[in-house]
Amino acid sequence: MNRSTTTSGLLRRLTGRPGDRQRGFAEAGVAVTGAALVLGAALGSGVASTVVSMSDGVTWLPDDETGQVVQINPGTGRAERRLQVAEPGSALAISQRDGHLVVTDAGTGTMTSIDLATLMAAGQRRSDEPARVLVGGGQVYLVTTATGVVRAVDPLSLQDLGSPFRVGVGLADAVVDGSGAVWVVTTAGDVRSVTWLPDARRFDASDLRPVRGAGTGTRLLPHARGVTVFAPDGGAVLQVGVGRDLAVAVPALTGEVLPASTAPADLAPAGVPDRSTVVMLAGDRLLEIGVGELGCPRPGRPAVFAGLVYVPCTGAGRVLILRPDGTRARPDVVVPAGRDPRLLVDDGRLVVHSEDGARAVVVEADGTTRVIDTGRDDAAVHDPRDGGAAAVAAPPPHRPPSSHRPDDAPQQGPQQGPPQGPWQGGPWEGGPWQGTPPPGPDVPVAPPVADLPGPDATAGPSADPTVDPTADPSADPSADPSARPSATPGPLASPGDRPTTTARPTTTARPTATARPTSTASPTASPRPSAAPAPDAPTGVVATLGEQQPSGGTDVVVVWRAVTPRPDAYVVRATTSDASPLLGVPEPIELRGTVPTSATFLQVGCDARFVFTVEAVVDGVASTPGASASVRTPRCVGPLQAPVAPTGVTATPHADGTVTVSWTPATGEVDSYLVGPLGGSTTSTDERATAVVLRDVPRGTALQFVVQTVLGEQTAASDPSAPVTVAGPPGAVTSIAESRGRATTDGDREVSVFWGAAPGNGSPVEAYDVAWSGGGLSGSLTTASTSALVAFNCAGMSLCHEGGDVTITVTARNAVGQGPATSYVHELMPYGRPVDGDRVVASVRAGEPGRNDPGVPMYATLAPPAWWVSHTGGCTLVVTHGTTTTRAVPCAAGEVSVGVFDGGGGTVTVAVRAEGVAGGTATSAAVAELVPDRRTWAYCDLQTGICTDPVGLVDPDVVVVPLPWAPRAPSGPERPPLAATGLGLLLAAGALRAARRHGVDTAAAPAGLPG
Repeated sequence: MNRSTTTSGLLRRLTGRPGDRQRGFAEAGVAVTGAALVLGAALGSGVASTVVSMSDGVTWLPDDETGQVVQINPGTGRAERRLQVAEPGSALAISQRDGHLVVTDAGTGTMTSIDLATLMAAGQRRSDEPARVLVGGGQVYLVTTATGVVRAVDPLSLQDLGSPFRVGVGLADAVVDGSGAVWVVTTAGDVRSVTWLPDARRFDASDLRPVRGAGTGTRLLPHARGVTVFAPDGGAVLQVGVGRDLAVAVPALTGEVLPASTAPADLAPAGVPDRSTVVMLAGDRLLEIGVGELGCPRPGRPAVFAGLVYVPCTGAGRVLILRPDGTRARPDVVVPAGRDPRLLVDDGRLVVHSEDGARAVVVEADGTTRVIDTGRDDAAVHDPRDGGAAAVAAPPPHRPPSSHRPDDAPQQGPQQGPPQGPWQGGPWEGGPWQGTPPPGPDVPVAPPVADLPGPDATAGPSADPTVDPTADPSADPSADPSARPSATPGPLASPGDRPTTTARPTTTARPTATARPTSTASPTASPRPSAAPAPDAPTGVVATLGEQQPSGGTDVVVVWRAVTPRPDAYVVRATTSDASPLLGVPEPIELRGTVPTSATFLQVGCDARFVFTVEAVVDGVASTPGASASVRTPRCVGPLQAPVAPTGVTATPHADGTVTVSWTPATGEVDSYLVGPLGGSTTSTDERATAVVLRDVPRGTALQFVVQTVLGEQTAASDPSAPVTVAGPPGAVTSIAESRGRATTDGDREVSVFWGAAPGNGSPVEAYDVAWSGGGLSGSLTTASTSALVAFNCAGMSLCHEGGDVTITVTARNAVGQGPATSYVHELMPYGRPVDGDRVVASVRAGEPGRNDPGVPMYATLAPPAWWVSHTGGCTLVVTHGTTTTRAVPCAAGEVSVGVFDGGGGTVTVAVRAEGVAGGTATSAAVAELVPDRRTWAYCDLQTGICTDPVGLVDPDVVVVPLPWAPRAPSGPERPPLAATGLGLLLAAGALRAARRHGVDTAAAPAGLPG
C-alpha cells in the first residue's frame, strides 16, 4: 500500500462516503468556528471585533469672513460646497476626525455637529463658558477648561453620554491622543489621562502626575499614545504615556508656546513666537531652531507632514519647511495674498489656508503645491439647519487660458495637474513663488487702458458705447484680429537712464468669460447723471510681488474681494511717490467681461514703493478706490554698496511694557531696518522708518537696543542705546514659612506666616495678597508688610475635628500687576471633643508568656487624638473575648494590658470609651486581634512537672510550578459568552459526528441484524 492510498483512505474515514461528505464538511466547519471562538475568548485575539477606518477624501476649512465652512476636494483642487453655519465675521474653529465634523463659533459659544451623510445640522449646543471640542478614537469630547470638566458627548446630537469627569481645578490645556484618551494638565501643573468607558458610561482617570515647573502656560502635544508636555513656566519638555520616560530642561522655553496639533512621539515641534524660535523634540534630541534668522520672526503652530516640520510664519505670509535636524528642507510655501498661514493635515495632504478664506495651498507628500480657489463666487451655499435646502455641488473650476491659444474662450472641467501656460517651468514650479498663484484663472494678465482719465473724462476712441472693447474678435467673423488690444515692448532702459514711458511685453490677456453685450457702456464713456449713486468700494486689496526679471522689473499680482452687486468693470491703478522708477509707472488696467477679482502688472519699476488701487465701475460711475498696503519693489540690478549704520539710537520705556526705539536714518541706501535688544530677536521696518514701538520686551532687566541697516544681504549695526529697564510684575516671594499656629477655642484657629520680600522688577511692590483654602475653608487679606496673622473659624467642619492641610498663598503686587504665587501648607491639628468612631486604639499585640504561665498576655497601644488626651471625663478600656470586661485607663497615649487568656485562641476586640461627653459617652473604633495558641511557646506545668516544646502551627510553604503554557480564563465582559458559544458549537459538532457515524454503522450492518 503506498502513501497516497493511505492518505485517501484516511480522508474517506474522516469525511465518510461520498454521500456523507457534505455533512462531514459541515461538522468540520461548526467545530472550527467553535474552536476559534473559544481560542478568541481565551487569548483575546479580537475574533469578534474589527475596526474599519476609511478616508472621505475631502477637507473642511473655516471661512471667518463669510461665516461659512467650505468643503474642498484636495484631489480635484475644487470647492465642493459651502455651509452657512454662523454670521459673517465669526471666529470659527473646526474639529474633524474619524468621520465627525463639529464647528464651534467662539463668539457665541455655539457648537454645531454636521451629519456628513446629509450635510445637515445633526445637533447644536451652546456653552456659556469657553469650551473646547476634541475628536479622537471615534468619540467626541467637550472640555471646559475654566472649570475643569470633561464630557463625552454623542457625535451627532452633542448630548452628554453618562457622567462627566470633574478634575476639580482649572485646566491649562486638554488634548486627545490617537487612542481616544483625553490628556489634561491643570493650572497647578498636574497631568493625567481620562479614558471614556462606553459600556460603563463613565470616565476612568489615571493618577495625577505632578510636572515640576508646569503651570498656566503649559501646553500639550498629542501622539498616537501619550503626550509631549511643553512647560514654559519651568523651562522643561517631557513626554508622558508614550512608552518612555523623557524630561529635558530648556531654559529658553519661555512665553507663549504653540505645539503642533498632533505629531509622532519622535518628532514633536512647538513654535515660541516671543523668541522667534521653534523647539523640537527629535528622537532623544531637543533642538532649538532660531527661525527668526530664516525670515520667520513669529512662528505659529507647526505641523508635521511627510517627515518634515512645516512652520507658519505670522506676519510674513509664508510657511517655513524644516528637516528633523532643524535645517531648511525646501523653499518656503508662500500664502496667497500674503495672509497669515494656518495649517491642516488631512487625508495625506497638508492644506495651507488663512483667515481670508478665498484661496488655499495644497501640499502633497512629495512637496509639490497647488493653489485652489475655495469657491466664494461659485460654490453652492446652503444652511445646514434648513431641512428643505439641499446641498448643490459647485461647478468645476475654469482652466487658466494658455498664452499660445489664438482665443481666450473659457474651458469647463477640473484642472488636471499644475497650471500650464507662460508660467510653466518657471517660478510657479518650485521656485521663489512656490505656493503663490500665477495670474488667476479668470485674468492671467490684463491689458492696459492707455491714459485712462477716469469716469468723468471724455471717452476716447476705444470707448465706443456700441462696441465692447474686451469682446473676443473670434466671435465676429468681420473683426480684425490685429485690432485686439496689445502692447509692444520698447527697449529697456539701464538703471542709470529711467524713462517715463512703460515698456510692456506683447502678451495679450483679457477676461476669460464671454464678452458682455454690446449695449454695455465702457467706464470711459460719457458718464451717467451725477445723481446716480456710486458702487461700493472694493475691499481686501492686496498686492503681492513676484520674481524680479533680468530687466529689473517685477510682476505684481493684485487681488481684491468682489463687490456686490457685480459691477460692469474694475479699474486697477498703480501710484508711487518716487520720482521716476526704472521702467516708469504702469498704466491702469481695465477688467470687464466676467469681472474677475485679480490683475497682474508686468515689469513694474524696480527700487520704488507702489500703492495699488481698485475702483468698481457701474454705468460709467466709479467707486471710491480701495487701496493696498504699499509694497516696495526689489533694488535695481547693479552692484551693491556697503550699508551705513544709523546713528543716535535712543530707547524709551513705557508703563504698558512697550519700548519706543528711535534713530537717525542712515546716510546711504537702505532696504529696511532691523530693531531689537542687544543679542535678542529683531523686528523689521521699512526704509523710511525712524522709530518703532517694540512689544513683548523682557521685563525687569536692563536692556540696550541696536538698529541695523539692511542693504541686500548685508547689514550694519548702530551703537547700542543707553540701558533701559521695562517695569514688569513683581517676582515671587521667597522663604515663606510660619512662626506659630495655635487653636484659641474649639473652632478659632490662627497661624502667623512670614516671607522674604519679592523683587519689584522695575516697579516697587505695593502690597502682598495672602489667601488660604482647604477642607472647605477659604479667605484672604492684603498687607504691605512681609508677615501676616491668618485667623479663621472652622467650627463644625471636619477640618477642625479631624485635622488637615490649609494652603496659604502669598502673591506680590505692584503698579504693573501681580507676580507669581508662592504657597505654603499649614498642617491643622484637630481640636474638639471625643465622638464615636474616633481612632484611639492603634494596635493590639500578643506578649510572650512565662515558661510556667498557662495564659497568653495581650497588650493594646493607644494613640488618642488631642481632643481625647485633653478630655477630663475619664476613659474606660472595653475588652471583648467571649465576654466583655471593662476597666479604667488614662486618656493618654501608651501601651496598656488587655488581659491574659488561658490556652490562647479566639479573637480579642479592644476599644476605648470616653466618659462624661455631653452627658453621655463616646466609644472609639474597635481593633480586633487573634490570640495566639499557648502551644506556640514552650510550657512547663508546675503541678505535673511535664514540659512540652513549642508546636509548629504553620504548614511548610507550597511552591506552585506553572506549566510552560496555559491559556488564561476569559476576563472581559464579552469573553464568557464567547467561550460558552464556542463550547456549545464544539459539542454540537460532536453530536452531529456521532449521529452520522451511527447512520453509517446502521447502513453497513448485514441485513436482518440490528443497526
